[in-house]
Amino acid sequence: MRRRATATLAVLSGMGGALLVAGCSQSGIGATGIGAFAGVGPVPYQHASAFMPVGFSESLIGQDRYRIEVKGPLGSPRERMEKIALTRAAEIGKDAKHKYFKVEGVQVSNSCKSYVTGGKPGSMGAGKTKVSAHTILTADVTFAPAPADPSFVETRGAFERYRAELDQDQTSSPPVDPSTAQCG
Repeated sequence: MRRRATATLAVLSGMGGALLVAGCSQSGIGATGIGAFAGVGPVPYQHASAFMPVGFSESLIGQDRYRIEVKGPLGSPRERMEKIALTRAAEIGKDAKHKYFKVEGVQVSNSCKSYVTGGKPGSMGAGKTKVSAHTILTADVTFAPAPADPSFVETRGAFERYRAELDQDQTSSPPVDPSTAQCG
């Protein structure tokens, strides 16, 4: 498993890190699959990485402002992705000792990228085109020492409350059905 992931990374690096973007349709996803995400449960509360792109990531975009990105399999429910963004915002606030936060500027989009798998020529799977398809939610978060308006949430206790809601949803959410969503 590790060798396969390394080979794919080497191919992407050899291409200057550029990925060919292609449109996905319902038939395209069914034909190529979306790897380990087909028919899986809800998006987990975890950091996303190059090897596990499903989850959340964040970046500092200004003083006391973060951008949180939640990436899930194509067709992931927006409500779950919003809860993950809220939970991550509360966790950042708790860790940085910010008293209040507000989530704003939420956007949802779909992303489809085609890539060619690596490996030795002639080996199983080498040189095949695969599609990576995701739903992406992006939310901007502002932290403040006092609530500037009623939409600010008190950080203390919010992380535990939101995390408990996510854990409950994890057991009651239906599996993601990628055939119901499209990219483009």
